[in-house]
Amino acid sequence: MKKLLSVFAVLSLMSMVSAFGEDTKVKEGSCCDKAKKAGKECAHPCCVKAAKDGKVCEKCNK
Repeated sequence: MKKLLSVFAVLSLMSMVSAFGEDTKVKEGSCCDKAKKAGKECAHPCCVKAAKDGKVCEKCNK
């Protein structure tokens, strides 16, 4: 029973992590994507602010 609960807890945590990962997706062709491909960070003020919060700019990555 303990093993089953442990497996369930791990699976729950993995699903939560993947849900939070949605906030960090960069849209193909956005300014953030172009900067990332060039090995840099996007310098737009809105993108810099979002990056500080661990996210990507919603305006630029719709």
